[in-house]
Amino acid sequence: MNSSDDSASMTVALGRVVVPSRTVVLACGGFLDQWADLGKPLSARAVRAADTGGAHLRDWLAEAVAVPAGLGALMVTARTRPGTYEAIDTIATIDIDLNLPWSAVSAGEEPVILGDLPVDPSGMVIGDAVALDSWVGFLPAARTVDGLADLRIWGKGEEEAWAHFGAQPIPAFHTNRLRGWLDLPVEVAQERAAAINRWAVARGHHPHLASVDLHSHHHLGWRAGWQDPLGVGVIEVAGCPILCAGWAPSELQRFKAGRSFGQVYPLSLQHVAGKAVLRWNIPPAATEVR
Repeated sequence: MNSSDDSASMTVALGRVVVPSRTVVLACGGFLDQWADLGKPLSARAVRAADTGGAHLRDWLAEAVAVPAGLGALMVTARTRPGTYEAIDTIATIDIDLNLPWSAVSAGEEPVILGDLPVDPSGMVIGDAVALDSWVGFLPAARTVDGLADLRIWGKGEEEAWAHFGAQPIPAFHTNRLRGWLDLPVEVAQERAAAINRWAVARGHHPHLASVDLHSHHHLGWRAGWQDPLGVGVIEVAGCPILCAGWAPSELQRFKAGRSFGQVYPLSLQHVAGKAVLRWNIPPAATEVR
């Protein structure tokens, strides 16, 4: 296990989001499209929370934190540390500059504690509360937002299939074993995958060698991070830039227990150079009770 030496950390700009609703949300991605089905839409809950200075939101497995924000682009940065299981950088702290003076969120100088969030294996999402009401995830069933899909070939027999079908390399930071085709019409992707899988069965390979990923926001957000060392990318949802953050597969092993086993990490509003910052701090694994 690598140590988490602060001297090895660095601050990285992840991207910018805009929040016309004046409410920014940091949400677990897995159930992000389920808030309305559970009761009120996310935006209704989030705006109300922001009006009171910010709060943690939870309904069944859906979780988020919502806080007030100013107009204009909000810069999102991260501090990194060495990974828990391999020598890669991973996110230790996420900061969102809220474009607000500290006096707009607190009369005192001390941090304002908002609660905690687990690291969602499906990724974390940061953006405008109202825009996120339009988020298309993968539950209960994915749908395409643009009529397109990606097709990936992976599993037993993948190299033979790559050569036979002329699969194209798909650039990704943490692996060179991603091949297939991007941005195909859905019907083309499904027909090609079916043909590849019939071929795979006849050859004794993995029967689901080819898989189709419809262009849901969830998939596009995950894909946007493929070429980033931290797995972070920005996509557009309802006209707003939305930041999507993932973790390397090895690092996700650390977080698999989730909230039910106390793997949650603190959120707070911080006073930084006179401005309000939303901070999510993910301590090193050595600090967790096992």
